[in-house]
Amino acid sequence: MSDLEKLFGIIVSPINYKVNGMESTRSNRKILALNSSVEEAAYLETEIFKLYFKDLGEKEYFLETGSYSNLMEAYEKTLRELLEKEHKVSKEYYNSLDEYRKVVYKKLFTNEEFAHNDHRYDEIHEVLDEYYVFRIRFHRITYNFYQIYYLKMKYFYDNGDSLYISTALNYKELGF
Repeated sequence: MSDLEKLFGIIVSPINYKVNGMESTRSNRKILALNSSVEEAAYLETEIFKLYFKDLGEKEYFLETGSYSNLMEAYEKTLRELLEKEHKVSKEYYNSLDEYRKVVYKKLFTNEEFAHNDHRYDEIHEVLDEYYVFRIRFHRITYNFYQIYYLKMKYFYDNGDSLYISTALNYKELGF
């Protein structure tokens, strides 16, 4: 058995792959990684689902439109906890983010850090109605959780999608 066959994931999608085929979910799905590392954003997402589905991966679920607000609350709680570790932009700079980046944010670090381009790739993003500076180059857990996991789930919820949650599949079955 290859390493890829040992990895397992669960499909979360508005589309049931058993009815419509695996290919139909490719552009509109999330995959919960059941054996991700604790240092990964994917681990956090899977843990959120495990809170609500004790037998996650053992049986499939169908969630009706609007019935998973508890999951969205858990995503936002996790995101807020992650954001506590990030640099928050002062509200007075919300209308002048470029100035903040060039003037204020630069003063937070030593010249040596800037000489080594440690903050060259940092980006400012609006998250939950506030602005934060994400360390894109080195510390990506918060950024990945927000961009890859939270926003996709929020899209499903805001779009009024019902969700299909599959049983555990190995990555070969997922089409990787």
